Parts: sequence; structure tokens; C-alpha cells
Amino acid sequence: MSQPRISPKISVPVWTAFRRHCHKILAIGYEQAILRIQNGPDEETDITGYLCEAIDEWFRAHSADSFCFFIQDDPPIGGTERTGKRRLRTDIIIGYAAGDRPEFYFEAKRLHRTKAGASRYSGLEGMGCFISGRYAKRYREVAMIGYVQSDTPEHWHAALQSKIKKDQYQLKVDNIEKSVCFLDFFPLEWASTHQRDGLTPVKVFHILLDCRQTAK
Repeated sequence: MSQPRISPKISVPVWTAFRRHCHKILAIGYEQAILRIQNGPDEETDITGYLCEAIDEWFRAHSADSFCFFIQDDPPIGGTERTGKRRLRTDIIIGYAAGDRPEFYFEAKRLHRTKAGASRYSGLEGMGCFISGRYAKRYREVAMIGYVQSDTPEHWHAALQSKIKKDQYQLKVDNIEKSVCFLDFFPLEWASTHQRDGLTPVKVFHILLDCRQTAK
């Protein structure tokens, strides 16, 4: 028996609403987790854990507003030849357990002047995971999250755009939107669209979270 599909006439507005909800959920998680981010261990996996735990707690406290939504922290990705512990893992997936069961993939990278620069963010283990099709090959939109740990979000906003423009051939860039906005959740958000071999192009939204630690 074939599976029902969302009509093309409604699939775009349905996805647009889903994308907006995922942005809102991430913004809520960041707001709830900011004190832990500013004062706790600051490795990439620590920050991702703070965000996912905060989102999960908000889901439980607001069941009506979050009905059918779920969050996955470092989930294994199926559909590849890898099995068990060898499976690929993305950082965060926000999904909706109804209809076509859409998922929004987030890959996160630290941004630090000396520890983790723009090259790591745009490299094979950052944006490259989406451009190669290793992650989210079924989807046309994904997001990168930059955990800003030095300088300012404005500094990294300019640095990342410059890096991606400089490496546009290697990154298969089709288009760069210098600013996108979903209800002011992330004022510095922007997007880039990339070709993928054998797949549809992917639009990558770039989100910066201020994760600088409180001086102790």
C-alpha cells in the first residue's frame, strides 16, 4: 500500500510553517539554556546538550503548544551503509510526529578566534555534511548553528559570509542571502544555497548564538 503524500499545493506552506516553528523552538531553548551556556562547560557537545535539554523541558511544560514536536540530541542517521556506533550523527533534529513526519536538521560548530575558526564551520564536518548529502539528503532546507565563544556575533556574521563567498566554488554556492528573518528570532540570520551532486540544491540557514562565557 502506497503512503499518502502531502499535495504539492500545500507542501510549501506546510514546510514554511514547520521551519518557522523550528526556529521558534530553538530560540526558546537558547533563552532557557543561556545561564548554563554562560557558566557551564563550553565544549560543543555541552552546549548542544544544554539546548536540547531546555527544549525538551519546555515541551513537557507546554504540551499544547508543542504537540507532536520532538527533539533529538546527536541522533544516528539511517539510510547509509554504516551500522551501530559507526552511523553518522548530526547535532540536533527537531521533528514533527504527524503527516509526512518532517525533520529539520541543525549542525553546530563552535566559533572561537583561536580554537575553532570559520574554516571548521564551512569545512567537511560542518557545512560539508549537508552539501555532500551525508546529512538531510531528503530535505532542501537545513541550518548551521555557530556557537560564538569569542569576539562578537557581528564579527562572525561578517567572517562567515566572507569565507563562504571566498570558497564559493568548492562549496558549490548558487546564491547568498545576506539577511533572512523569522519573527526576529535571530536578527543576524542569513542563508546560502548550494548544489549537491545527484540531489536537489540545499538552502543552509546560518544562525549565530552568543555563547560567550560570563567572566569568573
